[in-house]
Amino acid sequence: MNSKFMKFFSSEWVLGILVAFLSILIAAAAYQSSLFDSKESDMNVEGQKQLTESNSMYLEANQFVIYDYQMYDGWYINDGTNDDLAEYYKTSFSENLTASMDRESGPFDDQYYTEMYADASSTYDVAMTAFDDANTAGNKADSLQLVVLIYAVGLALAAYGSMLAEEANLRKFFGIMSVVALVFGSVVYITTLVAVA
Repeated sequence: MNSKFMKFFSSEWVLGILVAFLSILIAAAAYQSSLFDSKESDMNVEGQKQLTESNSMYLEANQFVIYDYQMYDGWYINDGTNDDLAEYYKTSFSENLTASMDRESGPFDDQYYTEMYADASSTYDVAMTAFDDANTAGNKADSLQLVVLIYAVGLALAAYGSMLAEEANLRKFFGIMSVVALVFGSVVYITTLVAVA
């Protein structure tokens, strides 16, 4: 390898710039990683909250469906034999059951169940979206921690290299490896930031 090139990367000012620059980048990446960790935690809490709400809505919808079945049975048994009682049961139908009675596929068709469980289903979807967002944020935080690690290795190499004699081959090697760490870490960093956007 060109000796001037090697000497350039082992010079005092290049190693000094590397130490300063890598220190700043480590701080920035670590800060962003903590932000994504916090977002992951918040999204997991939100997902749990929405999932609990969804389960509650499913149980509530089940109760309404059971009630509709009971009212429908009461209406069916009394229809044509006790019209007053049959009418009482019929007026106790939910709106969804009443609507399904007028459909050819009703009562209790697929549309009825879809409508009865619509709120629970949509809340479940919100919960799953929150969990997906949490997973994405966690992956970003992990990628940024890798960036911190790469930069930290580069920083250690530059700092240790600066303490060696300027003629030492190891100083030149550490200088070049520090630059490699800076470039590789920056590629991972930029890729992570682009993915965030």
